[in-house]
Amino acid sequence: MLRSLYSGISGLRNHQVRMDVTANNIANVNTVGFKAGRVTFEESMAQLLKGSSRPPGNAGGTNPMQVGLGMSVGSIDTILTQGNLQATGQITDLAIEGRAYFAYSDGEGTYFSRNGALQFDSSGRLVCPTNGYVLQGMMADYSGSYPPGTAIGDVRIPFGEKAPANATTEVGFSSNLDSDSEGLGTVLHTNRFLAVGAGADLMTSIFDENGNDLGIRAGDQLTFSCIDGSNVGGGTITNTPPFTVSATSSITALAADLENFLNANITNANGQIDVDIDATTGAIYVDLSSAAGAVVNNLTIRSDRPTSAAYVSTLFNWGPSIDSTTGTAGVNNSVGQVRSPASSTDYLVNLFDAAGNSLGLEDDNSLADVITINGAVGGNTITPYNLTYSSNIGGGTATTMGDLLTAIQAAFNLPDTDGTYANNTSVEINPAGSGDTRIPVGAIVIRGQPGLAFALSNFSSSATNADNDNTAPTRFVANMIGTEIQQARDIGQHATSIVVYDESGDSHVMTTTFTHSGNPSEWLWEITLGGDEQILGGNTGHLFFGQDGTVSAITFDDGSTTFRFDPMNGSNIVSVQLDVGGPSDLSGITQFRAPTTTAAREQDGYPMGKLTEVSIDEYGEVAGLFTNGINKSLARIYVAEFNNPAGLLKKGDSMYALSNNSGEAVMLRPGVGSASKIKPGALEMSNVELANEFTELITTQRGYQSNARVITTSDEMLQELVQLVR
Repeated sequence: MLRSLYSGISGLRNHQVRMDVTANNIANVNTVGFKAGRVTFEESMAQLLKGSSRPPGNAGGTNPMQVGLGMSVGSIDTILTQGNLQATGQITDLAIEGRAYFAYSDGEGTYFSRNGALQFDSSGRLVCPTNGYVLQGMMADYSGSYPPGTAIGDVRIPFGEKAPANATTEVGFSSNLDSDSEGLGTVLHTNRFLAVGAGADLMTSIFDENGNDLGIRAGDQLTFSCIDGSNVGGGTITNTPPFTVSATSSITALAADLENFLNANITNANGQIDVDIDATTGAIYVDLSSAAGAVVNNLTIRSDRPTSAAYVSTLFNWGPSIDSTTGTAGVNNSVGQVRSPASSTDYLVNLFDAAGNSLGLEDDNSLADVITINGAVGGNTITPYNLTYSSNIGGGTATTMGDLLTAIQAAFNLPDTDGTYANNTSVEINPAGSGDTRIPVGAIVIRGQPGLAFALSNFSSSATNADNDNTAPTRFVANMIGTEIQQARDIGQHATSIVVYDESGDSHVMTTTFTHSGNPSEWLWEITLGGDEQILGGNTGHLFFGQDGTVSAITFDDGSTTFRFDPMNGSNIVSVQLDVGGPSDLSGITQFRAPTTTAAREQDGYPMGKLTEVSIDEYGEVAGLFTNGINKSLARIYVAEFNNPAGLLKKGDSMYALSNNSGEAVMLRPGVGSASKIKPGALEMSNVELANEFTELITTQRGYQSNARVITTSDEMLQELVQLVR
């Protein structure tokens, strides 16, 4: 018989197999998780007609002569390319992105599949609906954890399961406490009171006789200039270097420097020129009575500060000429009168208002003005307080500024200090060099106690005109008008509440109140409960903040480390840790200049709850949401990986079993141990490519037809052979 006849038969038979595989692929084009098959052919055995020979001498060798005996199926392979994912929105529909497989058990053996279209059975197990095989994974314990040694088994969702109550052990706080929360008292001041300048007064706090602030500041340079009247044709003389004002420079220091300048530069001075301060008027005078022949022309002082230059040069100008014969020393040779801020020891009779005018107070034997202090504290009008004015300095009964300050303090019943961290004097004259630029130096400052209950209001002072024949003391009354620069407010206090639980699941309202201590960066805290619970300790303390605005320390007044209370319902004592943050921890409580928003943000206790919802993530974590708000792990789905997944044995129902060439299944957690991940709410579609399968149909059909032609042709040749005997 012809060998070609049997070769054609092998071609027909094996192309039939290829057609079967292609038909199966097309049939499963919509099968979930299906992997297409592929047939590869191989040449069958060949008959050797003549062997090969070595080259003999110079001749060439010969190749072997063989005739093939047809073909056979070399392999039927499974194409493991990833199928497209189809979103379904069904929580029990799962797809695998990667090379792993779901593992299923029928109770006796384990099978594997890419089909993740799952359903729940009557026991809450996740099963493949076509055969009831149960999905494999690891079940969590009651707390949602997986102790070492937990075995892989059936994944079951315990619908109706209860989450036991859990007692609160920690409460966390966050957000901000306003750093500007200290209690404030009213601060008000009168207009400036001025006194006659004295040698000890600072250059940085002097005024002219009209109450104008000369504006001299530390660092200013004052230039002395004059002309030596005895030196005909001589030019202007200046001091080199100029007089440099410091924070401690006094009028006496200026006078001494000017005196040295004149004695060093004026002809015939002979060290006899004297510069001094008139104790009665505060004027600086230049006395040449002992320096015969000395003449000083155009003596003046100028400042290098533009804002004060005009006031300085106007005040310190001694006229066109000074000599030893120019009137009485200290009168005609003096500049304008110098004023300085009043002090508590000054007599009112010697003081001036802010414009440099006399106050207008008077007394004449039995007729004396009465100063009355009026106002209100906390909205309640005070009893008017009277102070009888006296100008009798010689008799030692003259009224001082200190007497007026004492009267104001008594009228408002103020303590000696304002009760703040700074411990300021309640009523005082704002001294020269005061750091509070809002208050004029020489003004009366009145400071109330912190809190709205001690707010000062409606402050006023009046003075009777005891002698109608004289001018009324209107200047004094006008100068006593109060200007409020700080309103009273209560100390900052903020409360936040959160529900905590005991071990039986009973709830308790825990309220934490934060109160500013009055000291910078320090707050008091106190915890109260809203029921019949008994607080055992750790409910009060202090909270301290660092310069970076974060908590530096929390202390308990009783030395505790936790807040403890007895629920009084038979449950055990509850001990709660307070998490307020720490150094450099901006997630806890902070103290910045911003609104107070601190809240108890979280606690770890909860009552009993029932399972209501289930979710699955890409790591195979099956989580349950309970009615008490707890979300805990119920199970973990594991996937199987193989060294050779193409070697798995198909068992129907889209299931695969192990074979000798697949390797053992390695169970791994998706996305953790395995590179594959689960896509919940989706299914993997078949990876069959119809265009490729239809092309396979065409080539298979042509191969089949060609082999059929080989058989018919071989038959015709045999027929011719048989007919040779005719």
